[in-house]
Amino acid sequence: MGKDIERMILDALRKAVVGLTTTDLANKLRVSRLTIMKYLQSLKGKGLLIDKQVGAYRLWMLKDSMESKRKLISRKLACVLAEAFIELYGDETQKIAFEIGKKIALKYIKNYPEDYDLLKSVEGDAFEKIAAVVEFISEKLSVEGFGLEDNRGIIRIRGELCENDETSDILLELINGAIIGFLERELGTELRINSRKKTKREDEVEVIVEITAK
Repeated sequence: MGKDIERMILDALRKAVVGLTTTDLANKLRVSRLTIMKYLQSLKGKGLLIDKQVGAYRLWMLKDSMESKRKLISRKLACVLAEAFIELYGDETQKIAFEIGKKIALKYIKNYPEDYDLLKSVEGDAFEKIAAVVEFISEKLSVEGFGLEDNRGIIRIRGELCENDETSDILLELINGAIIGFLERELGTELRINSRKKTKREDEVEVIVEITAK
């Protein structure tokens, strides 16, 4: 029985986009949280799993696939992309970066619906889900999402961006566009960024974005 539960846990995590919580796994496998936790700790001890705190949630992931998934977008590549945007589009860069970020999110959902379906099974509201995704695929960023009433929410991004402030701002526009694109698809309504606050301490940046319905 124990081997069967371990196998089912590993199978479920192979199919997960950004990992699964203990509760997710318990619900999927119809086993108590205490039982699932016992096997998760055992698999972690064997070096097969890792766990990561994302906002209020603890996500479990396969150790052998986690790094390959995380490195979808490296910080250096993202910053070079943002620099290229500035050189190509000049004064229009922020607006274009935002729209491209939004389009990327929608295209990904369209081209990879199986990933979108798996993401729906992750615990939390739409703001928490997109925060988990952005943190998971980004290098050196911590991202949290908080859903409020009436399709409002807060996204907080912390960590290292680009060495140049202008480049960092464009990268943030790409990220913000992708977040809005996902949220509009998930919530079924048009959204806008109502306010944003950016602070910088040494090499780290913290950005708090408030998102509301139009």
